[in-house]
Amino acid sequence: MKSKIILSSILATYLFAGSYDNGIEFYKAMKYEKAMNSFLKATNNEDNKAMLVIGIMYANGDGVKKDSLQSLEWFKKAANAGNIHAYSKLGNIYASGKTIKQDYKKAHKWFQKAADAGVAKAAYNLGYFYTGGLGVPMNLQTSLSWYEKAAIGGDINAQLNLGFMYIGGQGTSVNYKKAAYWIKKAKNTGSEKAELMWKEFKLKDYEK
Repeated sequence: MKSKIILSSILATYLFAGSYDNGIEFYKAMKYEKAMNSFLKATNNEDNKAMLVIGIMYANGDGVKKDSLQSLEWFKKAANAGNIHAYSKLGNIYASGKTIKQDYKKAHKWFQKAADAGVAKAAYNLGYFYTGGLGVPMNLQTSLSWYEKAAIGGDINAQLNLGFMYIGGQGTSVNYKKAAYWIKKAKNTGSEKAELMWKEFKLKDYEK
């Protein structure tokens, strides 16, 4: 009896694992009802990717009535099941206040989880929160630290802000060499803002 239970559990795992992939194929073909059924089946096996996509479907109104609250609940389920993208989704929802009441503290909580998981954009958002005191006490040193993590992760806005903070001595001492380093990083991506800062502050003179 015990071996039969174990076998049925293994078979169920493979069955639900295929449900997500099937759902994606149905979704691409815009067969939303079939996609939803496949994703719901996948969630029976705690598939957090399926939970995330269901949240997106409710947010967009893909095959279902657009419902921001249902979307939020599915994003929460995905996040609580460990989906990194859901962390960022929730952070953005609470920060924007477009579909629910704006709550910077909750946004900070989810951005923190995403940033800790290595999401550069989330680290940038934390830097921005600490710069403006959004849901947290204003702290330029902490802001600088988060911008640096985001900049290392390739976030262009973080590279620009970090460069500006080194130019203005915000949360740190003035350091044009470090400013030049980060502004050049952004400039090399084709950023017009970085190009303007590079010229305005004559950062080529401080290039290593």
